Amino acid sequence: MMPSHFFYLLPEIWVGALALLILLLDLRWKGRGHTKLGLMAAIGLLPVLPLLCMQRQLDTLELLHGMYRIDSAALLFKGIFIITSLLVILMTREISKTPAAAQQAHGEFYLLILSATLGMMFVASAADFLMLFIALELITISFYVMTAYLKTDLRSLEAGIKYLILGSIASACFLYGVAFVYGSSGSIRFVEIRQFLQETPFSAGCLFGLFLILGGILFKTAGVPFQLWTPDVYEGAPTSVTAFLSVGSKSAGFLVALRVFHELFISSSADWAPVLVWVAGLTILYGNLGAIPQKNIKRLLGYSSIGHAGYLLIGLACPSSLGSTAMVFYLAGYLVTNLAVFLVVTVFSSHTGSDEIKNYAGLSKRSPLLAMVMFIALLSLAGVPPLAGFIGKFMLLLGALSQGHLTLAIIGAVAVVISLYYYLIVVKVMYVDRAEDSSPVPVSLPMRLALLFCLLGILGIGIWQEPFLSLSFAAVKGLF
Repeated sequence: MMPSHFFYLLPEIWVGALALLILLLDLRWKGRGHTKLGLMAAIGLLPVLPLLCMQRQLDTLELLHGMYRIDSAALLFKGIFIITSLLVILMTREISKTPAAAQQAHGEFYLLILSATLGMMFVASAADFLMLFIALELITISFYVMTAYLKTDLRSLEAGIKYLILGSIASACFLYGVAFVYGSSGSIRFVEIRQFLQETPFSAGCLFGLFLILGGILFKTAGVPFQLWTPDVYEGAPTSVTAFLSVGSKSAGFLVALRVFHELFISSSADWAPVLVWVAGLTILYGNLGAIPQKNIKRLLGYSSIGHAGYLLIGLACPSSLGSTAMVFYLAGYLVTNLAVFLVVTVFSSHTGSDEIKNYAGLSKRSPLLAMVMFIALLSLAGVPPLAGFIGKFMLLLGALSQGHLTLAIIGAVAVVISLYYYLIVVKVMYVDRAEDSSPVPVSLPMRLALLFCLLGILGIGIWQEPFLSLSFAAVKGLF
């Protein structure tokens, strides 16, 4: 590695050093300084964003003998991961104020958030399957521990065990698929595999390996038929972990999918695209229909997350510049929208100790700010104009039509109406139902700032789409 290349690894080195510092300080303070450690973790992540911006004009650069790549897609997704981690740390600090969580609040939780973030950054720049698998395992193992972190909560332990068992199976499928691809192509490097596939007929072994890899990716992204873990894990895990799973892990999974399907296997899209069309349609229907009877807000958001994974799979099933750009744009809008919802859930559950939808009754009077942000975010998730969610869904459905998938586009459009029904049930509870407890729900200054950031993001991405579309297009132009 050339000495000048050290600069391009600074974001990863910074996050790794910050994680090590958090570990050492937690050992020094013997678990008593978790509040300070959370503040240090959040402040420590801020310099990573300008470091990434300083690399934004960079052409594709390969490091570490071709194992690591810096390009527009990597930089954009690293920014998404850092912003997500910052907001998740704020949620964690808010949750740690509750008596139940305070008994188990330790600094290593922030270490786990940082290690998962570092794994996501490695995923963004991985240029071969070995680096990619190690990065995915770093993410997954961190989430195993975070999901089951509330050791006195049986739901959290159950969620952690389910996630561990199913995640291990998904990792095995992914690794087995990589072995088949390696056996067929003789390489694990993306550049060499792509060149091999362009020059050689697609073999049965390579196709089998590709579908095993798809199984691992569908688990990460909560796609059918690997979605069954999602509602239980979303309900049982700490709220900040659920938010991290719904945005960070999902974004990492779809970035892997873009790399594998739209970069490596684009020449064989006729073999896998029809399968993804069916998977996308079934995922949309399962998620949106499953959300209708839910009474717990986190379970509802779990099914909602499955539905949104279906929309993102539309972009994956349409191997084109439009489909890939729509996916990246949708993920950017989903970031601010879904985190806005989880910020509200975090504040409300920390104050009331409940995640039941019926207990949100009268929230418009108890906290007008929380009710307004939840209302706008839910409309954005449903795809109501002019919010961020509308533009993303419109582009994905347009991409499906451009590839001749009329039925898939119709399913996506019908699901918008279905989602409006169950999202507006929550709105009705907040604004129409009478509250048994009319005491105000306090919102701390950091949470107010985070809510404002997400609200501006929802409106900004929805109204001023051009700069975000330009960033999305720049991120995927090197894939084709």
